[in-house]
Amino acid sequence: MKTFDNEWILQPFEGHPSFFTKRMFGGLAVYLFGRQMMVLVEPTKTGRWKWHGVLICTDHAHHRAIIAEFPQLAPHDVLKKWLYIDSQHAEFEPTLERVTAAIARDDPRFGIHPRPRKGKAGAR
Repeated sequence: MKTFDNEWILQPFEGHPSFFTKRMFGGLAVYLFGRQMMVLVEPTKTGRWKWHGVLICTDHAHHRAIIAEFPQLAPHDVLKKWLYIDSQHAEFEPTLERVTAAIARDDPRFGIHPRPRKGKAGAR
């Protein structure tokens, strides 16, 4: 199974009973406390995207407060609903260490609740 360059970011979550990851659109979605918190992204082999960094899952309502505390984050160019930091950013590692610490404390500004899965057609 593919590993991602920035999986070190997940260390503060390991061992937490609600922590799990799931492949999503060529990236690695990270869940904690029942919410999708972030997605590790790297360039896809198909060239669908060339991003290499971390998407921070949050609602638009929290953008201003999060950016005030973490000015290295910015709305993603394509997925504007989420914040992003490129792995080449000079403050990438210290920023992600602080962000993951906030997420590990269950900061309510971070994370989105996954949409319920639709049942299969004909299922009862």
